[in-house]
Amino acid sequence: MTTLDTASLPVIDFARIVAPNSRDDADAITERKLESEKLFRAFVDVGFVYLRNHSIPEDAREGLFSHAQSFFQQQDEEKAKVETGEAKAFHGWFSPQRTSGDTKHSDQKEAFDVGRDDDPTRPNQWPANLPGFQKDMNDFFQRCHEVHLELLRVLAKQVGIDEDFFEPFVGARDHWFRVLYYPETTRESFQNRVRAGEHTDYGTLTLLFNDDSGGLQVRHANGQYIDAPPIPGTCIINVGDMLARWFNDKLRSTQHRVVEPAPKANTEVLPARYAIAWFGHPNRDALVEPIEACCTSENPKKYEPVYAGKHVVERLAYLHKKGKNSTAWSDDMQRKTNVNPASAAYVDPV
Repeated sequence: MTTLDTASLPVIDFARIVAPNSRDDADAITERKLESEKLFRAFVDVGFVYLRNHSIPEDAREGLFSHAQSFFQQQDEEKAKVETGEAKAFHGWFSPQRTSGDTKHSDQKEAFDVGRDDDPTRPNQWPANLPGFQKDMNDFFQRCHEVHLELLRVLAKQVGIDEDFFEPFVGARDHWFRVLYYPETTRESFQNRVRAGEHTDYGTLTLLFNDDSGGLQVRHANGQYIDAPPIPGTCIINVGDMLARWFNDKLRSTQHRVVEPAPKANTEVLPARYAIAWFGHPNRDALVEPIEACCTSENPKKYEPVYAGKHVVERLAYLHKKGKNSTAWSDDMQRKTNVNPASAAYVDPV
């Protein structure tokens, strides 16, 4: 088993970052400063960290994994009652085997996607037969938002801007999170399909909670993929495209994937895998462009402004069409639409 001492990614102690909130003493302030610098350096070098003492109770995490098992073990006919798509704001059940145009090479996974539950323009879909499912999902959504905010404050201070700089851009809580199910499969199946193809995430920061199955890999700066096995008591945090764009690529939005895990027994059958990925995002109408403090003669401005809502909708539309994410993304891959891009309510792509 991988431990904090043998981790392949930097390990950040969230308790040290928030310590001055509860302990107003010199030691707590020093701990926060050192841990904040360590976090920023890790996001510059790798784009991924393990986060320990992340403040989200273990029973909340376990509750979501229990709900995930209950939901995905249902028959497809039952899950289809809350099936997702662009017309449903990409909230609900997603199965590449049902919706992808390329099921031969699509990811081996299913997902249930949730946004903030008080948005009437993009309502969530909830299964009617799972008590506590909706409440526990919403509670988890808010807990992750609070961790995400604290980390954004740290990153802002590291480049000399006000620690609350990002709050107006994320205050609408236009995040979403995905409960993931990778069905039992065989090793032979990985000849044509993986569990999640290589991709970057779309938004600000991702909080990833895994079971003990393994298979996650992160692309190192040298181009090689390294294993990022689960470590008990931690979650994994990584930088997304929008945050890297804000920081003019000072922070790294790193490619990652979920592949065949290392064998734990001499068997051709791989058990199911579950994961929970909470994706932080700017407000839909946020216009994201590089922060001036991150643009220098050595690192000139690399990006034009883009509406955050349009970016994520285009990435999701691609995922649903292809059954897997693109390995790379650029603004010219976005579809032409006939509505205000700030609304992120796209129709009639041409």
